Amino acid sequence: MKISTRVILSLFLLGPTLTVGFLPVSQRVSRQQHHHSPNTRVWALPDLTNDEISRYSRHLVLGDVGMEGQKALKAASVLVVGAGGLGSPCLLYLAAAGVGHIGIVDADVVDHSNLQRQIIHGTSTVGVSKCESARQRILDINPLVQVRMYEEEFTSQTAMRILQEGFSNEQNYDIVIDGSDNFPTKYLISDACEIMGLPWVYSAILAFEGQLSFFNLDNTGPTYRDLLPTPPPPGDVPSCAEGGVLGVLPGSMGCLQATEAIKYILGRKEGLLSGRVLVFDAMAMKFSEIGLQRADDREPITELIDYQGFCAGPKVATAPTKEETKQGGRTMDEAEGDIATTAASSFQNLEPKQCMEKLVNGWSPWVLDVRLQTENDIVALPFTDRVAPHRTVQITDIPAEGDVLVYCKAGVRGKKACHRLIEQGVDADRLYNMDGGIMRWRKEIDNTMPQY
Repeated sequence: MKISTRVILSLFLLGPTLTVGFLPVSQRVSRQQHHHSPNTRVWALPDLTNDEISRYSRHLVLGDVGMEGQKALKAASVLVVGAGGLGSPCLLYLAAAGVGHIGIVDADVVDHSNLQRQIIHGTSTVGVSKCESARQRILDINPLVQVRMYEEEFTSQTAMRILQEGFSNEQNYDIVIDGSDNFPTKYLISDACEIMGLPWVYSAILAFEGQLSFFNLDNTGPTYRDLLPTPPPPGDVPSCAEGGVLGVLPGSMGCLQATEAIKYILGRKEGLLSGRVLVFDAMAMKFSEIGLQRADDREPITELIDYQGFCAGPKVATAPTKEETKQGGRTMDEAEGDIATTAASSFQNLEPKQCMEKLVNGWSPWVLDVRLQTENDIVALPFTDRVAPHRTVQITDIPAEGDVLVYCKAGVRGKKACHRLIEQGVDADRLYNMDGGIMRWRKEIDNTMPQY
């Protein structure tokens, strides 16, 4: 039988409404369920105003959304932890879709370096809290959305309060979205949501690759601890600040997170990524999936722990810098700086001013940059002798005799490099680490250098 182009186009436009066995959304989404309440509360869905009908008209004609689905979105509450690269597009599309109640957790302020990927913010909001910047943009897109800001870190001390309080006394959170960029916060979100019985949408990004999954569906689906039972050793995975990230990548993954949340609110559980991890390779433009099951022998989570210590291992934690800290968690740069006290005291830490004074007085050390070559291409000390060719510094990277000055971006990788050189037999008295790295040199010695 010959089918005309017009018929094919009509089938395409009508889509799911013609699918055999299609279950109307009015039957799937008939009430709001709050999984973390001992006694599940059932609320009637709110009506839509004429303005809302006009605004969401493209949703209303979709068979899988319709009036009842849009009412469910209006009644829903979503908590987004982090208003950064992942949180930005996710928040924008949740607001545009008509999710009625959005909570945002972020203790940071907008910086120029954020604007390459954190599209909810702009040049006009540099220096403004990310929560407030995001709130302004959300209300510009959709003034019908209610926004609650948590301008604080998401930690073991604050997480349960935020989740238990909900959006308001009458409005609990239905789902949590992970917009964090570090291991401690992801483990914290996973454990807190398991305790509260809340589902959450996970994503992680680095360089050109992203991951996505839907965790703790119906409090029986896989969680982050099933994907990663123990955190990787400090230093095995670079942070985005160290390894970089393609600006559009968090946009892609954040949009997919919003998609999963909206599907959940609409009752489309059968298509969620529960039990599957979606992997996106932006360079190859390929999507692949990894199967995931909840471990039968895993003990249920009943309390929160010290997640910074859990992810950093037994080493003594160093204080995180503002630039490297997000949502109260520790980045891998910080974890790399967790060096034993005995090792740290066996080489000298020089402040930039001390270093400059020694250089002016004739000191001539071998200068080793332990950053990536791409970082050296951005900015470098003019007297650098060599860029370390390996992520793990080797004794062959330095001369056999004479003083060696090591530097990195913020000082922590330099400390680790000195520690490794000592382990390989280098005399500790020869080694000097520039405290605060090249960014502190820029601040105190030469502010004409670019900042990254």
